[in-house]
Amino acid sequence: MNASRRTFFRDLIFTGSLGGLLSARPGLAETLIDAFNNDDAPPAGEHNSMSFWSNFVPEAEASSSGVHSRSLFGSHKETTGAADVNRQIDWIQYDPDKGLRYASAVEPSELLEYPAETDITASVNVGGFRMAGEDQEKFEKLQSAQLRIDVLQRKSLLNLLDPMAWTCLAALYPDKAGQLPPLQNLSFDPGSAWEKMQKIILPGGSGQLAVNVSMAHRESSFVAVLKTINSEVNRFAPVLGLPAISTTALNSFCTLYGSLEQRTTFLLNGFPQQAYTTRGARASSTTTAGLNLVPGDYVLVPHVYAAQLEPHFQNLELRQGFLVPKGSSTNASIYDLAGKLTPDVTYITANLKLSPMSEAGETPAGSGGGSSKGSSGSKGSGGGKKKS
Repeated sequence: MNASRRTFFRDLIFTGSLGGLLSARPGLAETLIDAFNNDDAPPAGEHNSMSFWSNFVPEAEASSSGVHSRSLFGSHKETTGAADVNRQIDWIQYDPDKGLRYASAVEPSELLEYPAETDITASVNVGGFRMAGEDQEKFEKLQSAQLRIDVLQRKSLLNLLDPMAWTCLAALYPDKAGQLPPLQNLSFDPGSAWEKMQKIILPGGSGQLAVNVSMAHRESSFVAVLKTINSEVNRFAPVLGLPAISTTALNSFCTLYGSLEQRTTFLLNGFPQQAYTTRGARASSTTTAGLNLVPGDYVLVPHVYAAQLEPHFQNLELRQGFLVPKGSSTNASIYDLAGKLTPDVTYITANLKLSPMSEAGETPAGSGGGSSKGSSGSKGSGGGKKKS
């Protein structure tokens, strides 16, 4: 292992940056040391993960300052700089009444009706994860997958604190037969890793969001570290939650994460992208780039699969976190229907809940998503009422 990686890890130890994590995870320090001294690398992944994660926070800061934007919120848009352009995420919004549409089609008028100074609390849950056949083959060769969700504030709360970030990491290992676990086990609640992941604060109603799914070889040092923290199989299992840390601390963690992972194979890939949750936040923005987010359900599709899925938007519906043919029998197994989906695509579904913060700590009625028919969570009505 090169000297720079050893020096970085040593500095983290001496500065106490890993103190809480190491004290809570017996044996993790020894595993980390072994990982950084292990020169016997397993087969390398397809993508330069170390470079990607080293640039993760700088890219977020550049995007936030308006230097450039690398979003793929609609179809057929060019992008550069990510580990794999084809694995960049196309966000698709689902409404039980309107069906599927690219999230780029969400108009500012559909956002929650609050002024720019309104702070918003958010939570994200993963409803389901489905792999296309070719991606399943990769998983069965590599034998591990990692889901990582990052939410970053665009500005500090009350202009007093540094902008904060929330990071959650989950791991997935094959069953005893070396196969992908069944679909019914592939949902994930980030709050299971850390409760505060359900209380993300977006000052002024805007922030940045990134979702990444990568795969590493089962013999890699990175997977050895993950298994020290959590070795559960047959489902997405929480590994690590970092709630409300500074973006500076997040940058250090990303550097460590990339140093361990080095090379990986991304299934879904993306830097933090700008998002707006209220009409006031969008109106106060100086750019037209970014995503308008309403409460409700989303399907995150790698760009390589989006064109295949697009012709079927009006023929599919979301049930319990999975896409199934519209009008399918309610007696049929959702997981059988989802597994046999045509076209054969990889995707993650996510449910987003949004509500305004009030001085009394209460949420005004009608601001979040209510129950949604046939979907995995809240309906994205976008019709919140302005605070009186």
